[in-house]
Amino acid sequence: MSKSDSLKNKYAKNLKSVASEKTDADKILLLSDEDLARELVLRLDGTELTCVCNEDEALAELSRRTYSTVMLAANRENLEDITAAIRKLNTHAKLLAICETHHDPAEGLSDYFDFVCKVPTTRVEAQRLLREIDGDKDVAPSTNIDLELPLLSELISGTSDTESLEAAIISVLKRKLNADLQWVKPDELPQGAAALLTNPATESLLIVNALANLPDGCEKMLDDFQQLLNPLCAVTRRMEALHCLAITDYLTGAYNRRYFYYLVDNILRESRTEDFRATLLLYDIDNFKQYNDQFGHAVGDEILRDTAAMMKSISRDQDIVARIGGDEFAVLFWDRGLRSPTSKQLEDALDLADRFRKAVESLEFESLGPSAGGALTISGGLANFPEHGQTCLELLRQADRGLRDAKKSGKNNVRLVGE
Repeated sequence: MSKSDSLKNKYAKNLKSVASEKTDADKILLLSDEDLARELVLRLDGTELTCVCNEDEALAELSRRTYSTVMLAANRENLEDITAAIRKLNTHAKLLAICETHHDPAEGLSDYFDFVCKVPTTRVEAQRLLREIDGDKDVAPSTNIDLELPLLSELISGTSDTESLEAAIISVLKRKLNADLQWVKPDELPQGAAALLTNPATESLLIVNALANLPDGCEKMLDDFQQLLNPLCAVTRRMEALHCLAITDYLTGAYNRRYFYYLVDNILRESRTEDFRATLLLYDIDNFKQYNDQFGHAVGDEILRDTAAMMKSISRDQDIVARIGGDEFAVLFWDRGLRSPTSKQLEDALDLADRFRKAVESLEFESLGPSAGGALTISGGLANFPEHGQTCLELLRQADRGLRDAKKSGKNNVRLVGE
């Protein structure tokens, strides 16, 4: 006898009376832990929801009463046995899998459940879930979005990146709802707060401080916004991908030369009025052509990727790393704010640059084999703003002088301009 048969037979004495009852479309049985149950009770307010925490309680309840829907947390280990037992006890019930927001709701669950969904994090999602339970789950959602053209235009204009899109949504909804709104991560949701919308791209939740102050009848508008978020997020992802391709080097992931010029010139322009500190490092890999010829271009590409990744890991968050061309890279070390009396930008940058040089010298590149450990070195030149140049191009030219001096002095070193 299978485990599902034994689970069914344990409660068989009540099957006869259950079979004669009419299914009530408003009755839902939930099998989950207390945290998920509490979340669903909050979202499905007004629904007759019976919550049980273990399988024995669920099957006992099904042997006494007929339910239209049985909802299960999808992270259970014995889904095959428990779902089979439920179907034998209540053949007419719909089985619904509830998944955590970070799980793929369709993966491996379609064999056991009639349909699956993520935990509803907003009132709009909860109402849509109830409509699926009560009606035909194959009915497509309404595509009649009732939003004014200027509002749609403002939302579309915010699809350049995720931050802009979320800001546009807040801007539009603040005017429509006359309420203070903010986006939060799921684990930052204040206790008792209800989310209005979920960003499907980031799973961020849009919350309002005073839910009771929302205007009557705003559910349809929020439903429209939730429907719009999927295509808007898809456009945003494409725009972000295109932007990334336009500003980064395809091989190393560092910024490309053109975007480096743009960023650096903007920073230097602001530095004249806000007292930023900036130093530019230009470096390349010593004898790179020799590595390319000896090991092949694939190994050469791997060396470029590894050294670029190492430079980004050693530099600070605000520093800008770019591939200028070939094996030549540039880094702008800079600090925002007033200069510390005890801090000297050129010396700070020299320390970071020399730390990077030593790290490259000691690294064992797997692509070169164990015998090549310590064979790879870099040489570089440093130029300081504003002493050595006022623009990115001027600093690069001066740093190139320091780089040539480093090569002439035996390579594997970083030289300051003029030393």
